[in-house]
Amino acid sequence: MDTNNLTSIQDQPLKAWARPELPPVGEKTAIPPRPPRNALQKDLPPLPRKRMKLSGMLLSFLIFVGLPVAVATIYYSFIATNQYVTEFRFSVLQAPVTTSYSSNPGSGGQTSTSSSGSSSGTPSFSPENFVVIDYLSSQQAIEDLEARMNLRDMYSRDSYDWWARFNPARSKEMFVRYWQRHVVNAQFDPLTGLATVEVHAFSPTDAKKVADGLVTLSEELINRIAMRTSLDAVKFAEGEVKRSEDRLKAIRLKLSEYRNREGVIDPTASVVASNAALAQSLRQTLTNYETSMASLLKQNVGANSPVIQNLKSQIKATRDQIRIVETQVGQSTDGTALSKVMGEYEQLDLERQFAQNMVTSAMQALDQARANAASQPFYITPYVRPFLPEQSMYPRRIISVLLVALCAFVIWTVLLLLFRSVREHMLPDASEKKDALLKAKAKGRRIVARSA
Repeated sequence: MDTNNLTSIQDQPLKAWARPELPPVGEKTAIPPRPPRNALQKDLPPLPRKRMKLSGMLLSFLIFVGLPVAVATIYYSFIATNQYVTEFRFSVLQAPVTTSYSSNPGSGGQTSTSSSGSSSGTPSFSPENFVVIDYLSSQQAIEDLEARMNLRDMYSRDSYDWWARFNPARSKEMFVRYWQRHVVNAQFDPLTGLATVEVHAFSPTDAKKVADGLVTLSEELINRIAMRTSLDAVKFAEGEVKRSEDRLKAIRLKLSEYRNREGVIDPTASVVASNAALAQSLRQTLTNYETSMASLLKQNVGANSPVIQNLKSQIKATRDQIRIVETQVGQSTDGTALSKVMGEYEQLDLERQFAQNMVTSAMQALDQARANAASQPFYITPYVRPFLPEQSMYPRRIISVLLVALCAFVIWTVLLLLFRSVREHMLPDASEKKDALLKAKAKGRRIVARSA
């Protein structure tokens, strides 16, 4: 037995132990004695204490989960003020409006009608629904309500909890945010055309008071929108009537100047008619003279008799007069061409008729605009009125505490995972050393078990 080999194997530290090389065939190998227990544990660190690790996790759990849940439980159980909710539902409808307009200015005031709205006669939904919803959440609605009630005092009293109430020292912009987040929740469904508005307050009477004020403001807003368009239409129609009347006055003034210049009231009735009547009368007289002369000749009265000669003279004079009248039919009394006189008169008379029809149409449009202004094309229909709540809906205490617990647990879990990940990345040498020591310990146990 080689005692030197055995002594050298025993003197080597535990880290250098490895599987011994097999001796040549035919030689006997000596079994080394079992090393003492202290020799195996000489270079190994002590095992980590699980109690310390569990205590650290428990402490972090209490800080990140237990403490927030306890605070939330105390707040929602003893501090949080009850909040009451009331709602109202409405729809802005557009009624069918019938308007009349002149189809032709020269048609003597004939009108036709057209109606706005759905073809089936039912009122149609208008974009004013979105206008009302946006108005209820705006600063303008807040200012209109503050002019009628002490709105800020309803949400900033000292009896309410500090977390839910509004600080009156803050600006108007901050109150608008508070209003949009905690007081009013307005929604509109474009498919059905129905709008729902929820109002939150710390007392039932305040909730109903604010909701009633919003309903009144919504109706006033719709009336202002409708009246604005109606008043603009009336103003435009009044301007059209004034312009038409001024045009008619100017044309009548031109016509009067023409009549004074030409000396006739109506060329068609005075010049043409008078000349035509005179020519007709002369022809009738000529016919009578010729008839009398023919009658006398048949009675064998001599052609040279004084009666026949007198009739011949009258017939000749009448024919000459007819010829003169016929040549003056196309002229007026002062020798002006009648065609020119008639052309100017007809042009002025046509303009007068057109201006007269325009005045008639403008006055009809003005009457219709005034009738539309007296009516209400848009109207709000609150089919669910605000009610006085009897039970507080917020805060939902149990659900709120459970949500706080869930969020705190998720945050604690994420922070714990991040802490372990950072620790492993920041201490790679220590972890590698720990793994090497554990592997060496396991290998030493295997060698000891094999030697035993």
